[in-house]
Amino acid sequence: MLGFCLMRNLRRWMGVAAVPVLVLAGGITLAGTASALPSTGSVVMDSGHDAAVDFDAGSTTFHGSLRTPDGPAKGAALLLPGSGPTDRNGNQAGARSDVLLRLADSLAAQGIATLRFDKIGAGETGLGSYTAETIGEYGFTDQVDHAAAAADLLAERTGFPTSDILVLGHSEGGLTALALADRGVGRGFGLLQPLPMRYLDLLSAQLAAVTDSGQLSPDEAETVRTDVARAVESLRTTGNVPADVHPLVAQLGLNEANAKFLSEADRLDPPALAARLTPGTPVMLTCSDKDLNISCAQVDPLRRALEHTDLRFEHFTTANHSLEELGPLPPSAADVVALLPVSAEFAAAIDDWSAQQAG
Repeated sequence: MLGFCLMRNLRRWMGVAAVPVLVLAGGITLAGTASALPSTGSVVMDSGHDAAVDFDAGSTTFHGSLRTPDGPAKGAALLLPGSGPTDRNGNQAGARSDVLLRLADSLAAQGIATLRFDKIGAGETGLGSYTAETIGEYGFTDQVDHAAAAADLLAERTGFPTSDILVLGHSEGGLTALALADRGVGRGFGLLQPLPMRYLDLLSAQLAAVTDSGQLSPDEAETVRTDVARAVESLRTTGNVPADVHPLVAQLGLNEANAKFLSEADRLDPPALAARLTPGTPVMLTCSDKDLNISCAQVDPLRRALEHTDLRFEHFTTANHSLEELGPLPPSAADVVALLPVSAEFAAAIDDWSAQQAG
C-alpha cells in the first residue's frame, strides 16, 4: 500500500512514534456546497466556510475542501500533508491531529483561502485509479504532478495565479512544496516540521532507532542494519529493493511497493532545492524539541540553505511532530493517537506569519 506507515510499525517495536513523510494533490473538475465547520480546538475561532471540491489528475479523482474566508480573500494557499494515507485534515487511521484543518482555520482568519484534499489511500479519494497490485507504480513525481494540478484548481477558484499562492507543507509535504517551487509554483512557503534531508537518509536514521532500541537480539539488529544499508544502496543505484532483506526492513517501508516513490523522492535534496529559491522569498520553517520524527539538529542544514530568503525560523519547545501542544509532557506514542490542542507556539507563529503574507 502506498505510504508505508512507519509510525504505526515503529510503535510496535519501540513504544514511540517516528515517521518520515508522503503526499498528494490533483487537477480540475469541481463540485461543492458549503458545510458547517467542526470544532478543532484551535486557539482561533473557526473561520470561513468549507466547500467540497472534486478534481481529476493522473486518472484519479481527488476529493478535498476549499476554505474561503468570511470576507474578500487576500490570498490563497495550498496545504500539503505528510506521509502515508493522509486525509484532507491531516489524519490517518489511528493517528489524528487535524493539522491541516487547523491550518485552514488560522489562514482563513487572516483572509487567506485554502485548498486541502484526501491523498491516495485516504478519505473519499481512496486508491483512485490504483489497486493494491498496482500501487507500486505510483511515484513521487506523480505526487508533485498532482500537487501542481491542485495549485491550478486553487488558482482557478480564487483568481490568484499559481505563481502568487502560498504553499504550506507538513512533514513530507515540505519536500513536495520545495519541488513545486522548483516548477515556479508559489511565492511563499511554509515548511512545517519538514523532511530536511534526502528521503532515504532520514528513513535510515529513523530505522536506526529500531536497531538501537534493545528490542532486537544483537545478531538480528546487525542483520537489520546491514539490510537497511543494502536496500538504500540498491534503491539509489537500481530503483529496486533486494528481495532478501530482513522482514522487518520490508515491514517498515523499504520494500518493492514503495521502491519507485522512495527512489524518486530521494533524488531531491531539500537544502539544494531551498538554495534555489529566489532571494527574499517569504519562508516559514519550523522544528521542535519534542518532535520525535525530525530533530532541530536535522533541520539546521535546511535552515542555513534558506538564509538568503525572507526566513522566519521557529524553534518550538513544546510542540510534537503534528504541531499539537504537549506542554510539560514528554512526547510518546499516546500523543500520536489522541487529538491534543494545537501548539500555542505554532498558533501564534502561523497567525503572525500569515497575517504578514495577507497584508
